[in-house]
Formats: sequence, C-alpha cells, structure tokens
Amino acid sequence: MTEKTAEPKISIIERKIPFFLISRQLMRGNKWTLALVIFLMSVAFINLVFINSLFNGIVEASNDQIIATTSGNITLSPPAGTDLLSGAAAILKKVESIKGVKAASVHTLVPASLARGNITGTYQVTAVDPAQEAKTTNIKKKIVSGKYLSPGDTNGIVIGRQVAGGKDVEMNSTSLKGARVGQKVILNMGGLQRELVIRGIFYTKYFEADRTAFINAKTLDQMAPQMTDQASSIIIVTGNKGGEAPVIQRLKAAGIKGDFMTWREASGLMKSVTSSFVTINALLTTVGFIIAAVVIFIIIYVDISNKRRQIGILRAIGIKSYLVSSTYILQSTIYSMVGVLFGALIFFFAIIPYFKVHPFKIPLGDVSLYVDYIDFTWRAITVIVVAILSGMIPAILATRRPILDEIAGR
Repeated sequence: MTEKTAEPKISIIERKIPFFLISRQLMRGNKWTLALVIFLMSVAFINLVFINSLFNGIVEASNDQIIATTSGNITLSPPAGTDLLSGAAAILKKVESIKGVKAASVHTLVPASLARGNITGTYQVTAVDPAQEAKTTNIKKKIVSGKYLSPGDTNGIVIGRQVAGGKDVEMNSTSLKGARVGQKVILNMGGLQRELVIRGIFYTKYFEADRTAFINAKTLDQMAPQMTDQASSIIIVTGNKGGEAPVIQRLKAAGIKGDFMTWREASGLMKSVTSSFVTINALLTTVGFIIAAVVIFIIIYVDISNKRRQIGILRAIGIKSYLVSSTYILQSTIYSMVGVLFGALIFFFAIIPYFKVHPFKIPLGDVSLYVDYIDFTWRAITVIVVAILSGMIPAILATRRPILDEIAGR
C-alpha cells in the first residue's frame, strides 16, 4: 500500500516574499509613476460614481418636482364611474386627521380656456384654496413675477411660465404670448366668462406644472355654484417619500372612498424618462468597469514587461512562480484600493460640495449629485475585484514562460 506524498507546506518566510518584494518595489520605484497610477485609478473610479450620482440626481429631482408641484405624495381621485368627489370639505378634514398626513388640499379642474386679447388657449386651470395649496405644493415659492393669490382674492389668477409665454419660453407658440402681471385675461367656462387679473407668474422648471393656472376656489363657487364643495382630486403630502403605502391603508381604513395614486404612479411621462436614464446609467457603468480593468491590465503588463529579467532571476534562485505572480496581484490590489480611497475623498470633499453650490441647470430643474451609499460601496468593491482580476492575468502569464527566456529578455 503506497503512502501519499504530503504536499509541501508554505513556510512563513515564503508567505512574506510577495509582501517583501512589493514593499521594495514601492519604496524604490519612481514615485511620480506610482502617483500617476493611483491618480488614473482614482479618475476611473470617480467616472463610475459621478455618472451614476448624476443620473440619480436627475431621477431624484424629477421625483421631487412631481411631488412638490403637481401630485403630492398621494393623489386621491374620485371612485371609478364618477367625475368629482362630493363633500370635499368633509373628506379633506378626515384626510388631515389621518396619522402620517402632513397637509392636504382640494384641487378642482375648471373646464375653461383663457383669452388675452385675440389670443386664446386651453390650459389646465385649477381652483384651489390658496392657504391650503401653499402647504401642499411649492407654487407659492416659485413666483418669479408678482405675487401669489390671497385667500380672499376672487378676481385674480396666477399662471405658469409656459402659459404666460414670452421670449425664450420653450412653449411660447401655444402660450398667451408674453402675458405680464397686472394684465387681464378672460376665463371662459361653458359660456360663462370672468375677467381676472394676473397676480403672479410662477416657474417651477417642470412643464406639467408650468402649463397650469390657479384661481381661487371662491371664484369657481361664484361662477358655478353647482360645483361648490366638489373636487377633482385631493393632494396629500406625507413628508415621507417612499412610505405612502401605510398612509393609504389608514385612509382606506378610515372609510375614505376613491382611487389612491402615489407620486410614482402619477409620474406619467417622467417615468419613461427616468427609466431611460437607468438604462443609460447601466451602459455607462459597464463601460466604466471595462476602462478600470484595461487601466490596471496595461499598468501591470507594462510593469511585468520591464521586469522580465528580474522575474526570471527570482524564479531561477528558487522562488516559486505563484509567489512571483502573487507579488503583482498584490500590486494591483494596492493600486486599486488606494485609487478607490483617493477617488472617494476627492468625490465627497471636492466634487459633491462644488455641485451643491453650482448645480446643473436643466429644463427639469436644478440637479445636484445624489449618492446611493449601498450602490457606491458596491461599485468600490467591484472596481477593486475587477482590478485584481485584471492584474492577475498578465502576472500568471509571465510566470509560465521559460526561465531562460525571461532572463535573456526574449
């Protein structure tokens, strides 16, 4: 019966060889080259997290705009088969009493058109209680000319920038062509007319909101008494984005009838836009990982090519091939970890603060970088793993060549 030959154990000294070799290489190597390598890794990592944070910022900005200007966190609409919520005041009072509801306001869509001189346009005219509305949307804070409606103002109207129109307005062709504060417009509603004064013009940078006009609910009551205490919807603000489900359950449990729609469901067009950003983000992330892998591969390959003779001598004096290759794998690990750390410091202490002060100005609104820390950590770990694998390939290939060819540099 033959005995199995025990595999030789790795001695403590052998285990220290890769660390010894890499320490000598880092200490005696060109410091500028080392700094450049780390800088390249930092740039590759920053590119990955910057693009992702920018797209996250755009998505967050669009979501915030939807909540702050049009839908709140939850929109309560009439039950299926009905057009209006009857007894809106009582429903509003009940909604406001529910735990988790910060504020709510009644919206009543007015089937009307606006006319200024010989210009007529159909826009979304909404009747609101100005005091309630100021608590649920940010329209009052977005007034760029004039002022917001006062609770007792039944002869005023505030209009969005896309309704007012004017030079450099994106949708000027369908607007009131440069309407200004103080001018009068005619509200036409099913044969009924009301002359209103433009009290203010608002600009939220969200098209859906900026094509809206607001009148006082009391104005609508005077024009169409049959619509008193009826609502097209009730806008509900919870103050907890993403936590609407429990509030909806409480609203239903309280006996409030109607269709409940969260801001995600109300996003409409923006949902398709943000999904496009997610797709682009995934594509650019893949490209970013490839770039990081190529950078490390080239660095390790060039380093190994310049040290072929040294590798051959190390193998010739008895140092095992896997210990030599481990040295370069360890080298790529150090480069990637230090590069990721340095890139993270630049990103958090230089880039993010800069874009908080100087956000991107896009039609959707002002966009800053938004960091998903779980995703950030995943990207950092992935970059390091990709770098290690990329450094492993040339390191293993180099130690498979004949020793004499390595020493001769052939």
